[in-house]
Amino acid sequence: MIAGIVLAAGLSRRFPGNKLLYVWEGKPVIRWTVENILNSRVDKVVVVLGHDSDKIRGVLEDLPVEHVYNPDYNRGMSTSVKRGVSYALEKYNGDLEAIVIAPGDTAWAPPEAYDALIDAWRRLRGRKLIFVAAYKGRRGHPILFDAKLIPEILSISEETRGLKKVTSKYRMDTLIVELPYPGIILDLDTYNDLNRVKYVLKK
Repeated sequence: MIAGIVLAAGLSRRFPGNKLLYVWEGKPVIRWTVENILNSRVDKVVVVLGHDSDKIRGVLEDLPVEHVYNPDYNRGMSTSVKRGVSYALEKYNGDLEAIVIAPGDTAWAPPEAYDALIDAWRRLRGRKLIFVAAYKGRRGHPILFDAKLIPEILSISEETRGLKKVTSKYRMDTLIVELPYPGIILDLDTYNDLNRVKYVLKK
């Protein structure tokens, strides 16, 4: 079983308002992200909530996802990663084979990107542990981790650069999955990033 962990707890400090609630082509950014994962072969989707939790939950209320609240969300993304992964581990335990982690603002990564990582993981299971989506050599999101790395993920912290601690340690066990989807390198940190999104998607 593959669980998708969507990180939707952040403060969006550099964006005017909550970037996950920004309406892009008729839907909030977070809804695009979650719907794309739901339309992939990810089995279960867990959304980690924090800042604006009621509003985020509200725009996702009709979707078949699970929510978990991170009370430490203001201490950095690593706390949300650990909260989501520990929830999935506790709930699915022995059934959990891999986890896919996606920030809530990866609205432009299509379902096919998730499926490509899953296919690569199934093909190379036991030989590679981390699978990273990339476009024209540039790494993006999502990232898939084999369940063997869950103990390592649960040990991350902001002081050790979050998931970079794991990806650096296991760089020889990582497969970069080159994909034809420019949306996997797009995210939304500032309002000006909207121009970059429009530019890249029109190319």
